[in-house]
Amino acid sequence: MGNVLAGMLRVCPPAREGSQDGAGGRKNDLLFDGTAADAAEQLAASLMAQLTPPWTRWFGLAAGHALTSEEQNALAPILDQAADIVQFNLDRSNFAVEMHQCFLDLVVGGTASLLFEEAGPGEVSAFRFTAVPLADVVLEEGPEGRLDVTFRHCRFTLLPALRKRYPEAVLADDLERQAQDDPDLRVEVIEAVLPENHGYHYAAVLAGDGGGLDTTVLAEGRFQVTPFINFRWLKAPGEVYGRSPVMKALPDIKTANKVVELILKNATIAVTGIWQADDDGVLNPANIKLVPGTIIPKAVGLAGLKPLEAPGRFDISQLVLTDLRARITHALLADQLG
Repeated sequence: MGNVLAGMLRVCPPAREGSQDGAGGRKNDLLFDGTAADAAEQLAASLMAQLTPPWTRWFGLAAGHALTSEEQNALAPILDQAADIVQFNLDRSNFAVEMHQCFLDLVVGGTASLLFEEAGPGEVSAFRFTAVPLADVVLEEGPEGRLDVTFRHCRFTLLPALRKRYPEAVLADDLERQAQDDPDLRVEVIEAVLPENHGYHYAAVLAGDGGGLDTTVLAEGRFQVTPFINFRWLKAPGEVYGRSPVMKALPDIKTANKVVELILKNATIAVTGIWQADDDGVLNPANIKLVPGTIIPKAVGLAGLKPLEAPGRFDISQLVLTDLRARITHALLADQLG
Protein backbone atom coordinates (compact mmCIF):
# COMPACT_ATOMS: atom_id res chain seq x y z
CA MET A 1 0.00 0.00 0.00
CA GLY A 2 2.82 2.41 0.82
CA ASN A 3 4.55 1.95 -2.55
CA VAL A 4 1.28 2.35 -4.45
CA LEU A 5 0.40 5.51 -2.53
CA ALA A 6 3.87 6.96 -3.06
CA GLY A 7 3.57 6.34 -6.80
CA MET A 8 0.17 8.03 -6.93
CA LEU A 9 1.36 11.06 -4.99
CA ARG A 10 4.14 11.59 -7.53
CA VAL A 11 1.71 12.02 -10.42
CA CYS A 12 -1.52 13.12 -8.70
CA PRO A 13 -0.73 14.80 -5.41
CA PRO A 14 -2.51 16.71 -2.86
CA ALA A 15 0.97 18.10 -2.14
CA ARG A 16 1.38 18.97 1.53
CA GLU A 17 4.10 20.90 3.26
CA GLY A 18 7.24 18.83 3.65
CA SER A 19 6.09 16.12 1.25
CA GLN A 20 8.96 14.72 -0.78
CA ASP A 21 9.64 11.83 -3.06
CA GLY A 22 11.98 8.99 -2.28
CA ALA A 23 15.03 10.85 -3.64
CA GLY A 24 14.50 13.79 -1.29
CA GLY A 25 13.13 16.16 -3.94
CA ARG A 26 9.77 17.79 -4.18
CA LYS A 27 7.08 15.55 -5.65
CA ASN A 28 5.87 18.25 -8.04
CA ASP A 29 9.28 18.23 -9.75
CA LEU A 30 8.24 14.94 -11.38
CA LEU A 31 4.81 16.21 -12.43
CA PHE A 32 4.50 17.38 -16.06
CA ASP A 33 0.79 16.85 -16.80
CA GLY A 34 -1.86 18.39 -14.57
CA THR A 35 -4.88 16.52 -15.95
CA ALA A 36 -5.12 14.05 -13.06
CA ALA A 37 -4.55 16.67 -10.37
CA ASP A 38 -7.21 18.93 -11.87
CA ALA A 39 -9.69 16.06 -12.25
CA ALA A 40 -9.05 14.95 -8.66
CA GLU A 41 -9.76 18.48 -7.43
CA GLN A 42 -12.99 18.57 -9.43
CA LEU A 43 -14.10 15.20 -8.10
CA ALA A 44 -13.35 16.21 -4.50
CA ALA A 45 -15.28 19.46 -4.98
CA SER A 46 -18.21 17.54 -6.51
CA LEU A 47 -18.27 15.13 -3.57
CA MET A 48 -18.25 18.10 -1.22
CA ALA A 49 -21.14 19.74 -3.08
CA GLN A 50 -23.21 16.55 -3.32
CA LEU A 51 -22.62 14.96 0.10
CA THR A 52 -21.77 17.74 2.58
CA PRO A 53 -22.64 21.10 0.94
CA PRO A 54 -21.61 23.97 3.24
CA TRP A 55 -24.47 26.23 2.09
CA THR A 56 -27.34 24.01 3.25
CA ARG A 57 -28.21 21.52 5.96
CA TRP A 58 -27.31 18.09 4.60
CA PHE A 59 -28.43 15.99 7.59
CA GLY A 60 -31.44 15.58 9.81
CA LEU A 61 -32.46 14.01 13.11
CA ALA A 62 -35.41 11.65 13.47
CA ALA A 63 -36.86 9.56 16.27
CA GLY A 64 -36.35 5.81 16.29
CA HIS A 65 -38.90 3.39 14.93
CA ALA A 66 -39.34 1.85 18.37
CA LEU A 67 -41.42 4.87 19.40
CA THR A 68 -45.07 5.30 18.57
CA SER A 69 -46.21 7.77 15.96
CA GLU A 70 -47.48 10.16 18.65
CA GLU A 71 -44.10 10.11 20.40
CA GLN A 72 -42.31 10.64 17.11
CA ASN A 73 -44.49 13.64 16.29
CA ALA A 74 -43.87 15.09 19.75
CA LEU A 75 -40.10 14.73 19.37
CA ALA A 76 -39.94 16.06 15.80
CA PRO A 77 -39.75 19.81 16.66
CA ILE A 78 -37.20 19.14 19.41
CA LEU A 79 -34.98 17.12 17.07
CA ASP A 80 -35.32 19.75 14.36
CA GLN A 81 -34.18 22.42 16.81
CA ALA A 82 -31.23 20.23 17.82
CA ALA A 83 -30.30 19.82 14.14
CA ASP A 84 -30.32 23.59 13.74
CA ILE A 85 -27.91 23.91 16.68
CA VAL A 86 -25.59 21.30 15.17
CA GLN A 87 -25.71 23.09 11.81
CA PHE A 88 -24.98 26.41 13.54
CA ASN A 89 -21.79 24.99 15.05
CA LEU A 90 -20.80 23.27 11.79
CA ASP A 91 -21.10 26.54 9.86
CA ARG A 92 -18.76 28.28 12.30
CA SER A 93 -16.22 25.49 12.52
CA ASN A 94 -13.45 24.42 10.12
CA PHE A 95 -15.52 21.49 8.84
CA ALA A 96 -15.71 22.63 5.20
CA VAL A 97 -11.94 23.12 4.88
CA GLU A 98 -10.95 19.86 6.56
CA MET A 99 -13.67 17.80 4.87
CA HIS A 100 -12.44 18.92 1.45
CA GLN A 101 -8.96 17.67 2.34
CA CYS A 102 -10.49 14.33 3.36
CA PHE A 103 -12.26 14.07 0.02
CA LEU A 104 -8.93 14.71 -1.73
CA ASP A 105 -7.34 11.88 0.25
CA LEU A 106 -10.34 9.69 -0.59
CA VAL A 107 -10.05 10.38 -4.33
CA VAL A 108 -6.28 9.85 -4.45
CA GLY A 109 -5.59 7.31 -1.72
CA GLY A 110 -8.96 5.58 -1.45
CA THR A 111 -9.10 6.13 2.34
CA ALA A 112 -9.59 9.22 4.49
CA SER A 113 -9.57 10.00 8.19
CA LEU A 114 -11.33 12.92 9.88
CA LEU A 115 -10.76 13.67 13.57
CA PHE A 116 -13.86 15.11 15.30
CA GLU A 117 -13.14 16.85 18.62
CA GLU A 118 -14.80 19.22 21.02
CA ALA A 119 -13.48 22.75 20.86
CA GLY A 120 -12.26 24.56 23.93
CA PRO A 121 -14.28 27.07 25.96
CA GLY A 122 -14.68 30.46 24.31
CA GLU A 123 -14.37 29.19 20.74
CA VAL A 124 -16.82 30.34 18.08
CA SER A 125 -17.89 26.73 17.53
CA ALA A 126 -18.24 23.72 19.76
CA PHE A 127 -16.64 21.49 17.09
CA ARG A 128 -13.09 21.18 15.82
CA PHE A 129 -12.13 18.99 12.87
CA THR A 130 -8.75 17.75 11.63
CA ALA A 131 -8.08 15.99 8.34
CA VAL A 132 -5.45 13.41 9.28
CA PRO A 133 -2.99 12.70 6.41
CA LEU A 134 -2.72 9.05 5.44
CA ALA A 135 1.01 9.20 6.09
CA ASP A 136 0.33 9.94 9.79
CA VAL A 137 -2.30 7.30 10.50
CA VAL A 138 -2.46 3.50 10.56
CA LEU A 139 -5.92 1.95 10.28
CA GLU A 140 -7.18 -1.54 11.01
CA GLU A 141 -10.57 -3.19 10.92
CA GLY A 142 -12.25 -3.93 14.21
CA PRO A 143 -14.32 -6.99 15.15
CA GLU A 144 -17.30 -5.69 13.13
CA GLY A 145 -15.29 -5.06 9.96
CA ARG A 146 -15.24 -1.27 10.25
CA LEU A 147 -12.19 0.98 10.25
CA ASP A 148 -12.45 1.72 13.96
CA VAL A 149 -8.88 0.83 15.00
CA THR A 150 -6.79 3.97 14.63
CA PHE A 151 -3.15 4.78 15.40
CA ARG A 152 -2.16 8.39 14.79
CA HIS A 153 1.32 9.88 14.76
CA CYS A 154 1.44 13.46 16.09
CA ARG A 155 4.31 15.94 16.14
CA PHE A 156 4.68 18.89 18.50
CA THR A 157 7.42 21.48 18.03
CA LEU A 158 6.53 23.47 21.13
CA LEU A 159 6.16 22.04 24.61
CA PRO A 160 3.27 24.42 25.51
CA ALA A 161 1.27 22.95 22.62
CA LEU A 162 1.86 19.47 24.07
CA ARG A 163 0.68 20.62 27.50
CA LYS A 164 -2.39 22.28 25.98
CA ARG A 165 -3.49 19.06 24.27
CA TYR A 166 -2.64 16.86 27.27
CA PRO A 167 -3.13 19.12 30.32
CA GLU A 168 -2.97 16.28 32.85
CA ALA A 169 0.22 14.73 31.46
CA VAL A 170 3.26 14.48 33.75
CA LEU A 171 6.37 15.12 31.65
CA ALA A 172 9.80 13.85 32.56
CA ASP A 173 12.40 16.29 33.86
CA ASP A 174 14.85 15.46 31.08
CA LEU A 175 12.25 16.41 28.48
CA GLU A 176 11.75 19.74 30.22
CA ARG A 177 15.51 20.37 30.13
CA GLN A 178 15.74 19.40 26.47
CA ALA A 179 12.92 21.81 25.62
CA GLN A 180 14.74 24.63 27.41
CA ASP A 181 18.02 23.90 25.62
CA ASP A 182 16.44 23.35 22.19
CA PRO A 183 13.45 25.60 21.35
CA ASP A 184 12.90 23.62 18.13
CA LEU A 185 12.61 20.26 19.89
CA ARG A 186 10.17 17.92 18.13
CA VAL A 187 8.08 15.71 20.40
CA GLU A 188 6.58 12.58 18.83
CA VAL A 189 3.29 11.22 20.20
CA ILE A 190 1.29 8.11 19.28
CA GLU A 191 -2.49 8.27 19.79
CA ALA A 192 -4.45 5.01 19.72
CA VAL A 193 -8.21 4.39 19.65
CA LEU A 194 -9.24 0.73 20.03
CA PRO A 195 -12.73 -0.80 20.32
CA GLU A 196 -13.36 -2.25 23.77
CA ASN A 197 -16.55 -3.43 25.52
CA HIS A 198 -19.14 -1.54 23.47
CA GLY A 199 -16.95 1.53 23.47
CA TYR A 200 -13.48 2.72 22.56
CA HIS A 201 -10.32 2.90 24.62
CA TYR A 202 -8.09 5.95 24.03
CA ALA A 203 -4.43 6.34 24.93
CA ALA A 204 -1.72 8.85 24.02
CA VAL A 205 1.86 7.70 24.56
CA LEU A 206 5.13 9.58 24.17
CA ALA A 207 7.23 7.99 21.43
CA GLY A 208 10.79 7.14 22.44
CA ASP A 209 13.93 8.14 20.56
CA GLY A 210 14.76 4.52 19.74
CA GLY A 211 11.65 4.01 17.66
CA GLY A 212 9.75 2.20 20.40
CA LEU A 213 7.25 3.52 22.90
CA ASP A 214 8.30 5.22 26.11
CA THR A 215 6.51 4.47 29.36
CA THR A 216 5.22 8.05 29.55
CA VAL A 217 1.42 7.95 29.14
CA LEU A 218 0.17 11.45 28.32
CA ALA A 219 -3.57 10.73 28.40
CA GLU A 220 -5.91 7.78 28.72
CA GLY A 221 -9.67 7.49 28.66
CA ARG A 222 -12.72 6.01 27.04
CA PHE A 223 -15.09 7.12 24.28
CA GLN A 224 -18.58 5.87 23.59
CA VAL A 225 -17.99 6.64 19.88
CA THR A 226 -14.60 6.88 18.21
CA PRO A 227 -13.48 10.47 17.43
CA PHE A 228 -11.85 9.30 14.17
CA ILE A 229 -14.25 9.11 11.22
CA ASN A 230 -12.51 6.74 8.79
CA PHE A 231 -14.07 5.94 5.43
CA ARG A 232 -13.10 4.29 2.13
CA TRP A 233 -13.98 4.71 -1.54
CA LEU A 234 -14.09 1.03 -2.54
CA LYS A 235 -13.05 -2.00 -0.52
CA ALA A 236 -11.54 -5.10 -2.08
CA PRO A 237 -11.87 -8.46 -0.28
CA GLY A 238 -9.02 -9.09 2.12
CA GLU A 239 -7.79 -5.49 2.10
CA VAL A 240 -8.01 -2.91 4.87
CA TYR A 241 -7.41 0.30 2.95
CA GLY A 242 -9.74 1.39 0.17
CA ARG A 243 -9.15 1.64 -3.56
CA SER A 244 -9.52 5.01 -5.24
CA PRO A 245 -10.42 6.11 -8.78
CA VAL A 246 -6.86 7.39 -9.16
CA MET A 247 -5.64 3.81 -8.64
CA LYS A 248 -7.79 2.69 -11.57
CA ALA A 249 -6.50 5.49 -13.78
CA LEU A 250 -2.89 5.28 -12.59
CA PRO A 251 -1.48 3.61 -15.76
CA ASP A 252 -3.01 6.32 -17.96
CA ILE A 253 -1.87 9.03 -15.55
CA LYS A 254 1.74 7.81 -15.61
CA THR A 255 1.69 7.43 -19.40
CA ALA A 256 0.25 10.92 -19.95
CA ASN A 257 2.84 12.35 -17.58
CA LYS A 258 5.63 10.63 -19.54
CA VAL A 259 4.21 11.74 -22.91
CA VAL A 260 4.15 15.38 -21.79
CA GLU A 261 7.71 15.02 -20.50
CA LEU A 262 8.83 13.70 -23.92
CA ILE A 263 6.94 16.51 -25.69
CA LEU A 264 8.77 19.09 -23.58
CA LYS A 265 12.10 17.44 -24.31
CA ASN A 266 11.26 17.39 -28.02
CA ALA A 267 10.27 21.07 -27.85
CA THR A 268 13.63 21.88 -26.28
CA ILE A 269 15.39 20.13 -29.16
CA ALA A 270 13.18 21.97 -31.66
CA VAL A 271 14.08 25.34 -30.15
CA THR A 272 17.83 24.84 -29.63
CA GLY A 273 18.46 22.10 -32.20
CA ILE A 274 21.23 19.52 -32.39
CA TRP A 275 24.25 20.75 -34.33
CA GLN A 276 27.37 19.26 -35.89
CA ALA A 277 30.61 20.93 -36.95
CA ASP A 278 33.91 19.93 -38.52
CA ASP A 279 36.54 19.11 -35.96
CA ASP A 280 39.36 21.42 -37.14
CA GLY A 281 41.10 21.66 -33.77
CA VAL A 282 40.08 25.32 -33.43
CA LEU A 283 36.34 25.16 -32.76
CA ASN A 284 35.49 25.13 -29.06
CA PRO A 285 31.86 24.05 -28.48
CA ALA A 286 32.00 25.40 -24.92
CA ASN A 287 32.23 28.95 -26.27
CA ILE A 288 29.21 28.62 -28.57
CA LYS A 289 25.86 29.90 -27.32
CA LEU A 290 22.79 29.06 -29.42
CA VAL A 291 20.67 32.14 -28.62
CA PRO A 292 18.86 34.51 -31.01
CA GLY A 293 21.16 37.06 -32.62
CA THR A 294 24.36 35.15 -31.97
CA ILE A 295 27.05 35.35 -34.68
CA ILE A 296 29.31 32.30 -34.75
CA PRO A 297 32.52 32.86 -36.71
CA LYS A 298 33.83 30.11 -38.98
CA ALA A 299 36.98 29.60 -40.95
CA VAL A 300 37.01 30.25 -44.67
CA GLY A 301 36.21 27.13 -46.65
CA LEU A 302 34.59 25.31 -43.72
CA ALA A 303 30.89 24.57 -43.48
CA GLY A 304 30.64 25.66 -39.84
CA LEU A 305 27.75 24.47 -37.69
CA LYS A 306 25.08 22.37 -39.39
CA PRO A 307 21.79 21.35 -37.79
CA LEU A 308 21.29 17.63 -37.39
CA GLU A 309 18.01 16.50 -38.89
CA ALA A 310 15.83 14.44 -36.57
CA PRO A 311 14.93 10.96 -37.89
CA GLY A 312 11.22 11.43 -37.19
CA ARG A 313 8.51 13.73 -35.87
CA PHE A 314 6.53 13.50 -32.65
CA ASP A 315 3.22 14.86 -33.94
CA ILE A 316 1.37 11.66 -33.04
CA SER A 317 1.97 12.44 -29.37
CA GLN A 318 -0.92 14.91 -29.39
CA LEU A 319 -3.32 12.19 -30.50
CA VAL A 320 -2.06 9.83 -27.80
CA LEU A 321 -2.18 12.55 -25.15
CA THR A 322 -5.75 13.54 -26.04
CA ASP A 323 -6.91 9.94 -25.70
CA LEU A 324 -5.10 9.51 -22.38
CA ARG A 325 -6.54 12.70 -20.93
CA ALA A 326 -10.04 11.67 -21.97
CA ARG A 327 -9.66 8.33 -20.17
CA ILE A 328 -8.30 10.05 -17.06
CA THR A 329 -11.17 12.53 -16.84
CA HIS A 330 -13.66 9.69 -17.40
CA ALA A 331 -12.10 7.52 -14.68
CA LEU A 332 -12.20 10.45 -12.23
CA LEU A 333 -15.79 11.27 -13.22
CA ALA A 334 -14.81 14.79 -14.32
CA ASP A 335 -16.77 14.47 -17.57
CA GLN A 336 -19.90 13.39 -15.68
CA LEU A 337 -19.83 15.58 -12.55
CA GLY A 338 -18.24 18.63 -14.10
